[in-house]
Amino acid sequence: MRAFHDLDQARTSSGSVLTIGTFDGVHRGHRRIIARVAQEARMAGLQAGVLTFVSTPREVLRPDTPVSYLSSLEERIDLLREAGADFVVPVTFDRDLAGVTARDFARQLTDVLAMRRLVVGPDFAMGRRREGTVPVLAEIGVELGFSVITVDEVRNDTERVGSSAIRRLIVTDGNVDAATAMLARPYSLSGSVVHGHHRGKALGFPTANISIPARRAVPADGVYVTRARLGNSRLQSVTNVGDNPTFRDEERMIETHILDFDDDIYGQTLGVEFLTRLRGEETFPDADSLVRQMRQDVQNTREYLAQTE
Repeated sequence: MRAFHDLDQARTSSGSVLTIGTFDGVHRGHRRIIARVAQEARMAGLQAGVLTFVSTPREVLRPDTPVSYLSSLEERIDLLREAGADFVVPVTFDRDLAGVTARDFARQLTDVLAMRRLVVGPDFAMGRRREGTVPVLAEIGVELGFSVITVDEVRNDTERVGSSAIRRLIVTDGNVDAATAMLARPYSLSGSVVHGHHRGKALGFPTANISIPARRAVPADGVYVTRARLGNSRLQSVTNVGDNPTFRDEERMIETHILDFDDDIYGQTLGVEFLTRLRGEETFPDADSLVRQMRQDVQNTREYLAQTE
């Protein structure tokens, strides 16, 4: 699988089946679309390609609305490859691109990437003022030599599977179980292990404090059963997200206690998969009360993982 930096670098004359979008998180709905892209490409002897916007267009069109992301660009590219893409082209969405007509952008895709088929969801639209709806793109395709294929959305019991719904489940509700069902994998974060207040070790529960890149979606405050990824190892762990109200800290932190582990891993990259939320963040009257709860959190974590692994 190839990843390019712009359309010109990805230029091809061999013919392609494309889909376009941000694809943040590469959830089950995205995977259905990409699976269809790959299927169409294999049947026609074409390349399966994905154009992914580096940042969501909402950041440009509504700059006053903060955006958090379910995946970094690098993670997204890896997930798109796993989903079936032969090549991925990250595209920077800016004011200039926002002003390009649907016909002109489609012509660029046919000229540069030899697009023969475009696979999209039913509510897809592209181009200036979202003028390029599915019916409009179908008409443009007759002129430029490509067809438009729509793929039904994926729904769970109550709502459409989408990045916004997943962000709400994670960031607002802390419902990582439901997010896992939409993503088809546990939600994860990774970052460098940095020094914190070193209270955990003094209390008998050493923690790895993880530095997370800005604008990543962080689960709601609370304590979670997690799996830690260190190199090729997957380790049982319990993770606290919050600002430690018992000690009146003001900085929000992600602190992971890896079970039966006490190695020095400062500076290393640690990944954390969030499996389920044990409880919300609480304020305890003293350190002894906190330690008793931490012991219970570890016990609950062991029991949960014993039932699921």
